Amino acid sequence: MSSLAGRITGHRPARTRRGWVHAVAALIFAAAAFAVGPGVVWGDTVQYIRIAHELQGASPDEAWETAYLEFCENPSLPYAGTVENCLTTTMAGHGPIIGYIDRNPQYQEIFSPRIGYPLLALPLMNLLGDRTGLWIIAVLSTAISGLLIVRLARVGGLSVLAATVAQAAFYLLPVSLPHGIALLAEAPTLLSSLVMAIGLAHVLKGARRRGVLLMTAGLALVFFFKYSSTMLLCVSFLALCLALLLFKEYRRRPPLRAAAVISALFAAASVLINSLLGLPGLQHSLQDTFTDHFRFPPVDDPLQRLLALEGEFAMSFLAALPANAGYLALFIAAGVGMVLAKRRGLLPLAGWAATGLSVYGVLSIVGHPVYSQSDRLGSSLWVGVAVGLGFLALLLQRRFQRAAGPTDPLPAGGRAPQE
Repeated sequence: MSSLAGRITGHRPARTRRGWVHAVAALIFAAAAFAVGPGVVWGDTVQYIRIAHELQGASPDEAWETAYLEFCENPSLPYAGTVENCLTTTMAGHGPIIGYIDRNPQYQEIFSPRIGYPLLALPLMNLLGDRTGLWIIAVLSTAISGLLIVRLARVGGLSVLAATVAQAAFYLLPVSLPHGIALLAEAPTLLSSLVMAIGLAHVLKGARRRGVLLMTAGLALVFFFKYSSTMLLCVSFLALCLALLLFKEYRRRPPLRAAAVISALFAAASVLINSLLGLPGLQHSLQDTFTDHFRFPPVDDPLQRLLALEGEFAMSFLAALPANAGYLALFIAAGVGMVLAKRRGLLPLAGWAATGLSVYGVLSIVGHPVYSQSDRLGSSLWVGVAVGLGFLALLLQRRFQRAAGPTDPLPAGGRAPQE
């Protein structure tokens, strides 16, 4: 039944009715996050609060004092002293937890261009307070990201039910809880990355113009929120396309070749824009890592140190696997879902787009292999896992349909018919 016919007869289209399921899921997630309340103030959060107040005309000292006060009242690590003592010593650059390195010019260079998150949160920060304003933006961004997961899943060939499973998994996995509601730029950056991934899915599906427009819009948003993610995100999409070209059944498909070229052009554009704007790059990031945020002199061998740190990270990662057996099981289940869906012809090219964000999560850790920060830096890995679990749900759905008897078959590619 068409939408027009539905309005005439008083019946709502099935697509509209089912769309409410996804909206309700997003509202439930937001309600659960609001019930928990805003979390602690992290070191990076201090930078965003500082930027927000400087954008409103506060002097640097006033902005730092306001940001440090918010931290001292809600520290990310336990502190037994008074708020007054915390504020005084932090402003003096003596801790107790932060304050040692935050005001280093080289360290501020990393954050000062990231105006998107604090700028978007400013009205809420002025109305409800700095911490609450930043937190609401994070929660809303993650709730909306769940809806974008549904869209990505549907473009990628999942049925409505399977896309709902992917959405639920996304809300329950670490990408949303806890990292999606932290007072950090991760949530709006992920939302922007999902817009890019949906664009990539459209390109892989053959809708090149729509896909490029969405990828461009998503990349612009990523620049706005976290410029440092742009190049690596584009490289991740390119790596995915190159990996898919290794499969014979994909190799000769024009949409895949187009996606590879477009991803390469976007990666080159990201490098060029970052360079023209004079934004900090890989070398700056490595020096930040190996000089304790520029407390110590620059090192001469950052790449060698990075390789050594990769080995240390690998050992820590392997040692922690037993404690993370549940997450490992979900990762394996998602992988099984993708493999079986491909073997049974239910995984079209567009269905791989979410995997690009998983590649981005892995490369983010490779570029900054500090185990204590890896769960946050690599949180986008769980986007591909959520969609993989959706494909596993699609396989189970098809099995139950066959067991129940003849039903209307799904078209090639596993895409549910458009009601």
